[in-house]
Amino acid sequence: MKKLSYIFLIVLLISCKKDEPANQTAYTYLNPTLKSDYSFHEGTYWVYQDQAMNEDSIVLKNFETGFTSTCPDNVCDRREFIKLNFENITQGLTYNHYLMSNFIRYNGGGAWGQNGQPIFILDRNEEYEFNGLIVGESIDSLIVLNETFYDIKKMSIIADKQYQVEFDYDMDFYFSPSIGVVKFIEYDTLSGVKIWELKNFNIE
Repeated sequence: MKKLSYIFLIVLLISCKKDEPANQTAYTYLNPTLKSDYSFHEGTYWVYQDQAMNEDSIVLKNFETGFTSTCPDNVCDRREFIKLNFENITQGLTYNHYLMSNFIRYNGGGAWGQNGQPIFILDRNEEYEFNGLIVGESIDSLIVLNETFYDIKKMSIIADKQYQVEFDYDMDFYFSPSIGVVKFIEYDTLSGVKIWELKNFNIE
């Protein structure tokens, strides 16, 4: 009788072990509005002009898509990302916009998307703060160098609160869907405020 009891217990333990669910990798995806409004293709370019008639030309060289790795100890999902790699032709600089979840990071990346300074976030109320980013006002329309852009979202960067230091001074960015940044202001404490406005662009 004891022998049968032992056999039954072993069978029960084995069956329970088989029924244990295997650890499965979970995936989360980009906000569809962020993806459709602020991801672009190679060949897209933007030309900005400041109040002194200086110009800055930005070209999207290429982009990468995929999923991040899991966080240490598997505490977060694998997250979809789009990495847009830009070149500032005028200044000879390269940088990226890293789209993940509902936000954009400047010079983002890392195994699980942990790097980069946030410069844009969707679906947050005005004055919401996130790692040195402050959500500003929503503007129905904005005239920039005689052209009108719509559904503007203002985002501000506080330089001394940055998660990852990318900007020397406080910044304001004005984003328009399907266009990108149409205006940005650099609050240069040494040489004065610089206002850059979109002069020309080509969206691919």
